[in-house]
Amino acid sequence: MIVYFIGTGGSEGIPVHLCSCPTCSEARKFGFTQRKPSTLAVIGENGEIILFDVGTDIREHLNAPLNAIFLTHWHHDHIYGIYKLRWTAMETKLYAPKGHADALILNDPKNLKPEIIEPWKEIRIGRISVTALKLNHQIETFGYYIEEDGKGIALLYDTKGLPQETWEFLAEKAPIRLAIVDATYPPGFEDPYHNNVDEAANIGIKIAERTILSHISHKNLPFLQLVRYVKGRWGNKVLVAYDGMVFYV
Repeated sequence: MIVYFIGTGGSEGIPVHLCSCPTCSEARKFGFTQRKPSTLAVIGENGEIILFDVGTDIREHLNAPLNAIFLTHWHHDHIYGIYKLRWTAMETKLYAPKGHADALILNDPKNLKPEIIEPWKEIRIGRISVTALKLNHQIETFGYYIEEDGKGIALLYDTKGLPQETWEFLAEKAPIRLAIVDATYPPGFEDPYHNNVDEAANIGIKIAERTILSHISHKNLPFLQLVRYVKGRWGNKVLVAYDGMVFYV
């Protein structure tokens, strides 16, 4: 599988309009540190393309038919781009949790084909299996366990820690190849709905060979400082995602 990080930011993206914080200032200086809201594509060995969240308009980044779209939850920073994808010229399955579902998408989906799914449901897309996992967030939110030919990925945002059932599910699969974990806030920052960097890394290390920190807010450390911090603590076991990053599993 190929994992393509189209967007790796939190709800506001980076830089934030008119914000002069160190993170946003760095992003105006170095384009590679800019972030769109979270959007991830998984490309299978047989060419299947599955999109996880649509926080931005994907057309300039991924202009290809999609085999399926999965939403982690219905907060607008994770579904913004779905409004344009309603007009796609091909029918596309859309899988999502029920909680706080967007009425426009459900009632007038155009060429999207929405299906509400439950936790622990496994869906097969070609050779890829996708299983919905419970997460800890403000509204009903799913993580996803994605597997092809015995190689597993856990996508775990938005969340604060993990529910016990999800820990148990992933422990049975461990060590998986890759964990992609919500690391919205800087080390030491406490929030009830999102992890900080240390919390996210510690989740990933327990279940995966490699961990990638994503869903990065502008309140986090500037990118270059964050990379130094993460590398200094965990070496190459933990990486910081960036927009356009490609990871082969």
